[in-house]
Amino acid sequence: MGHAKWSEELSVNVPTIDADHKKLFILLNDLFAACFAGVGNEVVHETLQALTDYSQYHFSREESLLQELGCPDIEKQIHEHRYFIGQLGDIARQGTATNGEEVVLFLKDWLLHHILEVDKLAFASRK
Repeated sequence: MGHAKWSEELSVNVPTIDADHKKLFILLNDLFAACFAGVGNEVVHETLQALTDYSQYHFSREESLLQELGCPDIEKQIHEHRYFIGQLGDIARQGTATNGEEVVLFLKDWLLHHILEVDKLAFASRK
């Protein structure tokens, strides 16, 4: 599995949100590296916690902005964000020792899908 890569195709044309998304990719790649570097469960857990913390920060900021913009699908955003945070919590409880690649692939796929299929539509509706 390759690293998660940012591309302009993922831009929602809101600089603060794009910067947040780029940071999420960095944290996801950090988690990928930690899972396969043999650094130990503590470092993997700390990296996963950093991803969780930043995701919560970003989702709160994104939801506030979308509410200000009158996004008609804000509830879908909130639901998807809560789902992702729940998945991160489940992963933290279960660990990544036996299925690290599967976990990181799931997170990468979710993030890509969410940005391309949900965020881009939500922010396009503001124009």
